Amino acid sequence: MNKIKINTKLRRLISFLVAGLFIGGVALAALSNKVLLKGAMFTTSTVELKFLRNLSSNVENENLTSELSGISFDGITSDWITNYPVKLVNKSGSSMNVSSYANYATANDPASLRSSLNVEIFKWNDSNNNGVLDEGELGDSLGRKTFIKWKTEGFTLGSFEPNVVQSYVLQFTAESITDSKQGATGSFDFEFGVMN
Repeated sequence: MNKIKINTKLRRLISFLVAGLFIGGVALAALSNKVLLKGAMFTTSTVELKFLRNLSSNVENENLTSELSGISFDGITSDWITNYPVKLVNKSGSSMNVSSYANYATANDPASLRSSLNVEIFKWNDSNNNGVLDEGELGDSLGRKTFIKWKTEGFTLGSFEPNVVQSYVLQFTAESITDSKQGATGSFDFEFGVMN
C-alpha cells in the first residue's frame, strides 16, 4: 500500500515537472520569437546662435562671434535717441525660438538709469546689405520697454531657421534724465538666446 502511495505521489510529481517544463518551454519559445534593438543612443543638437561682426559681410566663420564688445553712449539727455543695428544667425541644424533680455547687476547702475532708459526692437530689412540703417529699412516694432522690463519680461524675436540672417535694430531712448542722474553711468549687458 505504501508502495502504491509512493508511486502515485511520484507520478504526480513527475506530471507537475513535465507540465512545468512544457509551460516553461512555451514561454521560452514565445520569448525567443522576439528581436532586440540594443544600445540605442540619443544625442541632442548643439545650439549655435551667432552675431555677425561685420554687418555688411556674409555668414562666414571668420565673421561670426558669440559676443560683441559693448559701445559707449555718451551725452545722454532727456529725449535722446540712437539706433544700434545687429545681425544674428542660427548656425545649428534646426530652427530655434529666440528671445532677448537685458542682464545687469544693480551695483553696475548705481543711479538707476535703467528706469529712464528704454529700448524698442525693430525688425530690419537691410535691403542693400550695406550694414547701415538706411531710410525706409526699419521694419515692424516688437515693442518698447524700459531696461527693467527688458530684464524681467524680455522680447520674443521668433523662429530662426538655420543659416538665415535675422536683422534687428535696437533703438535706445531716454526720458526724464533728472538733475540727480546727470553725469551718471550705468553698465548693461544684452543677451539673445533660445527661449526656455
